[in-house]
Amino acid sequence: MKKIIGLGFGLLFFVSNVSAIDLGVGARAGINGIGLDLSVGLTKTLNLRVVATEVDIEGEDETITVGNDVEGDLDAKLDFDYGASALLLDWHLFNGGFHLTAGMFKNNGAAELTGTLQDTIVVDGDTIAPSDLVDAGINGEISLGDSYQPYVGIGWGRRAGGDGGLSVTFDLGVAIADPEVELEATVIPGGNFTNQAELDEAIRNAESNAQDDLDDLELWPVLAIGVNYAF
Repeated sequence: MKKIIGLGFGLLFFVSNVSAIDLGVGARAGINGIGLDLSVGLTKTLNLRVVATEVDIEGEDETITVGNDVEGDLDAKLDFDYGASALLLDWHLFNGGFHLTAGMFKNNGAAELTGTLQDTIVVDGDTIAPSDLVDAGINGEISLGDSYQPYVGIGWGRRAGGDGGLSVTFDLGVAIADPEVELEATVIPGGNFTNQAELDEAIRNAESNAQDDLDDLELWPVLAIGVNYAF
């Protein structure tokens, strides 16, 4: 949230020093958190917008099913660092508040995972028991993207070159996400696995299976409402 506040002060400084450009500064809240946006009028029907959002979520306890041949429970705590940034172009095709939007969107959402394996599981023929792992632990990170991806949507907001003042904004669209999962665990000598490399191979297989489930998130919904003040 400190990064968003810092961005806000930067936008206000920018606006206070540029008066000849059609500008708008807004606040927004939605699926991807709370944040700010800056809009710049390119023509009377085109707006360029820069968006940044963030939200901190306290750790949540979850039970995750892992394994494939034989599945088991992984009791995990997820610590979320969530947000997004985007560069968008709004086309007000009817010269009003309604607009079509296209641009590039980066989903900054990620979760640190600290898990304890509760059952013996089998992944592609490899058996992993809680007693094979230090503290029966499987840890890792789940991220929703590390690069900018295409976004398309519709919305409502101030038309570039329109009247100044306060207005309501709305965005509804879909972005392409690039979810990834990384897992790690440490072997206990004398267990089912003879060395760490053997365990790492089994964990990579479990990681691949989890990745298949995350692929369902490749189309990420975007919904946000807010206010914008035009200068």
